[in-house]
Amino acid sequence: MTQPTRALPLSPGDSPAIGGPLGPYPRGWFLVRFSDELAPGVAVPIRYFGEDLVLFRGESGAVKILDAFCPHLGAHLGHGGKVEGDQIRCPFHAWRFDGDGVCTDVPYASRIPPRARVACWPVVERDGMIFVWHDPEHGPPDWELPSLASLLEEGRFTAWSHSVLEIKTHPREIVENLVDTAHFMPVHGTRADKFRNEYLGHVAVQHNSGVAYPLGGGEDAYDLTATYYGPAYMVTHMRGVRESLIINAHTPIGPNLLHLRFAVALRQQGDREISPEFTARYIDNLRRGYQQDVEIWEHKVFRERPLLSECDGEFGNLRRWYRAFYEPRASKGAAE
Repeated sequence: MTQPTRALPLSPGDSPAIGGPLGPYPRGWFLVRFSDELAPGVAVPIRYFGEDLVLFRGESGAVKILDAFCPHLGAHLGHGGKVEGDQIRCPFHAWRFDGDGVCTDVPYASRIPPRARVACWPVVERDGMIFVWHDPEHGPPDWELPSLASLLEEGRFTAWSHSVLEIKTHPREIVENLVDTAHFMPVHGTRADKFRNEYLGHVAVQHNSGVAYPLGGGEDAYDLTATYYGPAYMVTHMRGVRESLIINAHTPIGPNLLHLRFAVALRQQGDREISPEFTARYIDNLRRGYQQDVEIWEHKVFRERPLLSECDGEFGNLRRWYRAFYEPRASKGAAE
């Protein structure tokens, strides 16, 4: 009988979910809200990448994200700031800033200080989702997000049903699910019969088919393609008992804390409408599945040099792909 391998002690590269050689936040597009969560004329305080920000939708419908604190005396624009047209007015002394962060009005002064501005973050609203671009070097976006309009706008799928979890972990723990086929059965009760990965610049793909045994009972023979576009936004096209599009997107709040947003759109079947009850059960099953991972993510350490078997997934390839989003743009390994 083979004796069990003694657990490896922590090495200098290992850490409780954070740390190691990676910086806290990668370069890429990050989902901050679904479109139906932000009404016109509303300013919302948000905190991501260790930064305080203000998110607002102007009267034209344009979405903007600015640094939160007024350069005058430091008031937070998201707490009491008023949206006027496509601009926002500070709640403290009523300085007004346009969508690019430039001060356009100091109501009690005849001259606007020339450096009166706050930083503006690149934002894209696409397919019912709002994304912000983060780059530690403050550079422009390296790539464009894909469009799902050919599916969603033809009425083939329902509108997004979405939810969010706050998780105490480093984003890399979530990304490694892309290659970790060995955890499917013990954690999720899913048998992966065929499984492979590919890496194409800033894109990483999982091709996976097998049989799932949902928490609610029964079984579901599935075939899916899960695609990461950059380090934090994954779209899964799944065919099984029902065809669905699933969004899995994580956005760091701080070094060891993130929001995981997920959503599902179900394929319509002829003229039959999908009931809200069925959609709610589907979403609840997804949420429960994520919670199975969360319980592990929040209590594990990260092995920089893991002890792997020959049947484990492509952790080396995945980690090289993911690391590129933390490297300077000039680095040879940076994603293109």
